[in-house]
Amino acid sequence: MLQGYERFGPDEDSVVEQCHKLTNANEIYRLLQQKRNEARAVRLREIAQCFILPLRAQGIVPAIVVSAFDWATDKLDQLSAYISPNPVDREYARLLMSGELRANSSLAMTLEALGCSAYSMTGREAGIRTKGGAVGALIDSVDAGYLRHLIREGIVPVVAGFQGYYRDPQTGRNEVSILGRGGSNLTAVALAHALGQPEATMCSDIDGVYDRPPSIYDDAQKIEEINGRDLLQWSDFPQVIQREAVEYALECGIDIWIRSGFDPELPGTRIVCSK
Repeated sequence: MLQGYERFGPDEDSVVEQCHKLTNANEIYRLLQQKRNEARAVRLREIAQCFILPLRAQGIVPAIVVSAFDWATDKLDQLSAYISPNPVDREYARLLMSGELRANSSLAMTLEALGCSAYSMTGREAGIRTKGGAVGALIDSVDAGYLRHLIREGIVPVVAGFQGYYRDPQTGRNEVSILGRGGSNLTAVALAHALGQPEATMCSDIDGVYDRPPSIYDDAQKIEEINGRDLLQWSDFPQVIQREAVEYALECGIDIWIRSGFDPELPGTRIVCSK
């Protein structure tokens, strides 16, 4: 079993001590960035070795959807707010989507370093066409032709979640778009459907769907299986899965597995959406 993700490495107390010895904010910032990048590299190797390479050893070429690194979207959203209270949608979308692009290229590099052919892709390159403009878009269609080509060649596609593209009616040009928060879930369901798969697996820091937030309630109970329509009726919708992803899965008949991103042996929760 993998250990929980430590943002600054396994010995964070020593990092605090090192920070106390530094003389200015820039030195502290550089140290923390170094430690965070070291920890991220370790985590990426763990993900590759425990979740992706075992599938390749079985002859399976998975299509991977990647979210941004921890807090990246929040930090980018905050940066935007400091710049302008009403940013242009196009530029806001391009800023926020950069978080996923850093993460998916890093995972593809990790896989390549471990001897596994991989290819990072933007949502647009993965053929995800959206509707609704640049921000808060919904998926309209997926052209998975290039994804299928990569999979046939034994190359793992690593797709940046949370994004796609749309045709701007004013300019007649294709422009990037971002989905709602948690949009990588929606990306994964849409790609599973486009590739003819019966289910999509989501790896999270929570090992399934609970009847109430386990971070708040010690007696929260994990649910082994739940119907997607029943889940949508919850007044307190679980944050581990995006509502729009469940709605899309019900439309397409794609089951969703919520699994632990730290222990591949845990069964997780199955959200039944197949017709």
